[in-house]
Amino acid sequence: MGRPVKDDVLGTLVFGDYATTSAGIKVSARIPGFGTAKAGYIEKQVGSRNYRVTNADGTGKCLLVSSITDEGQVVMLGYTNPGADISVAIRKLNKRTAIDFSGNRYTWYLVNDSSEDYIQLTAI
Repeated sequence: MGRPVKDDVLGTLVFGDYATTSAGIKVSARIPGFGTAKAGYIEKQVGSRNYRVTNADGTGKCLLVSSITDEGQVVMLGYTNPGADISVAIRKLNKRTAIDFSGNRYTWYLVNDSSEDYIQLTAI
């Protein structure tokens, strides 16, 4: 896996308690052992595409996917044009680059618009 991502290229911490502080990457996850996908946040990276995620159901290890179809899956979105709500599902997140499910590469950083953090993507 290499070194786990802890902050973006600007030094902003990317994993935090989104539920209480509006900080960190917001995701949608289906925690193993529970039935539905819910909004949550990433606590820790545990593999190149695996993360420990927490939502209202609990905490569990989840794999990045483009759409949730089974337990243990998480969707992480980045935005190429946040004002127009143009989102991209992220397949892999590195310190400096993000890769989507079509193989497109982006530089990224975390933006806080005072209500929540989101991933801003710029195509490479």
